[in-house]
Amino acid sequence: MIRKTLLAAALLALASGAAAAAPSDDAATSRQARMAQLDKNGDGQIDRAEAAAVPRLAEHFDQIDADKDGKLSAQERAQAHRGMRRGGAGKWREALDTDKDGRISQAEAAANPRLAERFAELDTDRNGYLDREDFRARMAKRQAECFVKADADKDGKLSPEEFAGAREACHGPRGRAQGGAGKS
Repeated sequence: MIRKTLLAAALLALASGAAAAAPSDDAATSRQARMAQLDKNGDGQIDRAEAAAVPRLAEHFDQIDADKDGKLSAQERAQAHRGMRRGGAGKWREALDTDKDGRISQAEAAANPRLAERFAELDTDRNGYLDREDFRARMAKRQAECFVKADADKDGKLSPEEFAGAREACHGPRGRAQGGAGKS
C-alpha cells in the first residue's frame, strides 16, 4: 500500500510538472495583458519606472535587461520567462552560491531579501546551509501535501477520479499553487 501511495505521488508530481512546463494560452494572454497595463507610455517596452509597480520585476530588472538599455523588450521578458520555466531556480541558486561549494549559506542568502527572510524555514536539516537535500525535502513535503489534498475520501489511495482531479485539488483551477504562487 505504501509503495502504491509513493508511486501515485510520483506520478502526480510528474503530471503536475509536465502541466507547469507548458503554460496554457490563457496564462500567456494574461501575462501579456499585465505587461500591457504596465506599459504606461505605450512604447511596447517596460522601463525601470514602469517596472517599479511590480516589486519582483523591479528586483530582477537588471538581470532581465539583456541589452542594458534600461528597457525590457517583449523578447527580453519572454526570454526571462522561459528561463524561469526551464530551471531559472537553478540559475539563481548558482548566482547566490558565491563560494561555489554547491550550497547557499545564510550569509550568501542575505543577497536575496526574500530568501534571507525564509532561510530558517527552508533549511530543513538546520545545518546552516540550503543544499540539494533541503530542496528535496521541501519537494517531498509538497508532494505529500498534494496527495492529502487529492485524496478526497481520505482512504490513503487515489481513485482514478481523485487522480484525474489531483492537479486542480493541489494547484487550483489554473494550475498554480494556491495561496503561494511563485513561492518556493
